Amino acid sequence: MKNYSFIQENSHLSKIWTLISSVFILILILIISIFFSAFFYSLLNSLPYVSALIDFLTENISNATVWGLFFAHLIGGIFFVPSPDEIIFYYGLVKGNPYFLAFLSAVIGYMIAQVVNYYIGSKLSPLIMHIISKRKVYKARRFVNKYGVLGIFLFNFLPFPGPLLTFALGIAKYNFTRLFTITLIGKMCKYIVLIIFYFIFSA
Repeated sequence: MKNYSFIQENSHLSKIWTLISSVFILILILIISIFFSAFFYSLLNSLPYVSALIDFLTENISNATVWGLFFAHLIGGIFFVPSPDEIIFYYGLVKGNPYFLAFLSAVIGYMIAQVVNYYIGSKLSPLIMHIISKRKVYKARRFVNKYGVLGIFLFNFLPFPGPLLTFALGIAKYNFTRLFTITLIGKMCKYIVLIIFYFIFSA
């Protein structure tokens, strides 16, 4: 008989306690961040190298340069940062960036962010497993293993929250190589379509 102790459920009391503790810590961090935000911002701006870096990022992202596309997708590709990637990329094309460089910088920035999302999800997996049902997580993982390739592709090809999916699959310890490959294909196909669309309608 197989041993299924690895999906043994925690008690409801344990789940509630873990959830309350996690929420309390997050609220505490948020309060501290808000309280000291002005102080940290002025401190960072007083450092010449950091101030120059902030100016560099702000200028390039706002002007959608090749570097701006890279950093916009790197930052916007993190699961808790909502970002209209398609609009940013298309705006980069409108600004006259070379197609290949715009494509390359955007895709590389996005994929690095997905590695971070997966890593965070996998590291937070033990904590989240204390809050939600383990059986539901592994049931969802089995479903994704069977039918998820198309879903992963569509989440990255269509304007869906692909980074959030990557984070969730990191929690479920989904196969990283498969996830990374399908995510890359989906994102590349999306941006190739946008380049073709721009090429046709800007002529």
